[in-house]
Amino acid sequence: MHPLAEKVSEIARMQNLFPGSGKIVVAVSGGLDSMVLLDLLVSSGLNIKNRLIVAHFNHQLRGAESDADAVFVEESARSYDLPFELGCEDVFLKSQELAGGIEAVARELRHRFFVSLSNRLGCNTVALAHHLDDQVETFFIRLFRGAGSCGLAGMSVLSSSQLDPEVRLVRPLLELRRVEIEAYAQELGINHREDESNNDTRFLRNKIRHDLLPYISEHFNRSIHRQIIKTMGLVGDDSDCIDAIAIKWLSKENTVFDELSVAVQRKVLQRQLFSKSVELSFDLVESLRTNIDKAIEVSPGKRLLRKATGRIEWLPFMNKRVFSIDRCEIDLFDQKDEIEFSGVKFWFERISGGLDKFSELGQKNNREVFDARLIGNRITLRHWSPGDRFQPIGNTGEKKLQDLFVNQKIPLSERHRRAMGESYDGRLFWINGLRIADPFKVTESTTELLIFHWKE
Repeated sequence: MHPLAEKVSEIARMQNLFPGSGKIVVAVSGGLDSMVLLDLLVSSGLNIKNRLIVAHFNHQLRGAESDADAVFVEESARSYDLPFELGCEDVFLKSQELAGGIEAVARELRHRFFVSLSNRLGCNTVALAHHLDDQVETFFIRLFRGAGSCGLAGMSVLSSSQLDPEVRLVRPLLELRRVEIEAYAQELGINHREDESNNDTRFLRNKIRHDLLPYISEHFNRSIHRQIIKTMGLVGDDSDCIDAIAIKWLSKENTVFDELSVAVQRKVLQRQLFSKSVELSFDLVESLRTNIDKAIEVSPGKRLLRKATGRIEWLPFMNKRVFSIDRCEIDLFDQKDEIEFSGVKFWFERISGGLDKFSELGQKNNREVFDARLIGNRITLRHWSPGDRFQPIGNTGEKKLQDLFVNQKIPLSERHRRAMGESYDGRLFWINGLRIADPFKVTESTTELLIFHWKE
């Protein structure tokens, strides 16, 4: 048996990844990682080949290439004498319906397919090809997006699906480096499909993989992968401990909420929000944690309130607007097509060009053009918050947003409904109904434009 197959077999035995005799769904994209996973499960000493079912999800994003991936995986399954299951969905179309990023929608639809397939076939195990390098990349993605300890802890070799806790997600390769997987494939001649989008550094994960990690390894720490994994383990253990304390407090409430440590307070609130199917965010949790008996609006008309006891309650639906923490964070490279926020639809497009191109575009209703470099790669759509300041184009300094609203004779109820755009550094660059912000206008030094459309 190959040494790598022995290693995977040992990991599976130590963590009891494949107990019993039930079928095992193996998620196979056709790429290098998943094709190596399939071969290792077939050739390992676990004697599970007769339990394996090869499953492929066609995202229909790359036309004939996507269809060719599906054919390749089906033929590979046949070569191993294994059954094959195919799922298909137009991810591009679905992302428009859901107003979400293509990558996020693809990930959700793919996961739903594997869970649904497991239920239909009476399986309770899905094998995934995530490896150690994926884990490190995920750490940085979540770090850049402000994740807490639970998010920074990363993936586990064994976990449960959030869609169905009865479905076990196993990652036999999670302790393996990408170089080990590549060496195995080369030595044994494992065929696989290449997806050119994996080299596109406009996407955050690829930028981390091809640019950031090599740079850190060369200039700061050659053992960066090992150190990050160690950190993720420590953070994960801390998170598990805090979570256990929060669960115990929620069941007994034998300590006053305000006397709990801040970390436990946050976890208590997060658990309650999750049970109420409310999307978690740092701003929401902090607003509830630091305010007692104050209405916090999470979406139009829907408000939450935290009692002194630490319990979160829904308040009756109310048309009168209060300061809303409803927000939508957008990666301008990952995000394509349409987004909906607070009843307004938005489109974003980055194009090369400066003042000349800006002049060619001309003026158009419900469209503004900004210097893309000054906006940054990530923006946030949100509502008016206390203390907001804004510098309209042509002005030399910032003004209180409240004063601008008063000067424009905008009614109080309307002020709370206005959508506004916040740049990567926290400055407002656009407010619906007002002029754009001066610091983000197109100038002679502009080399790339961000075209910003909206429709109410």
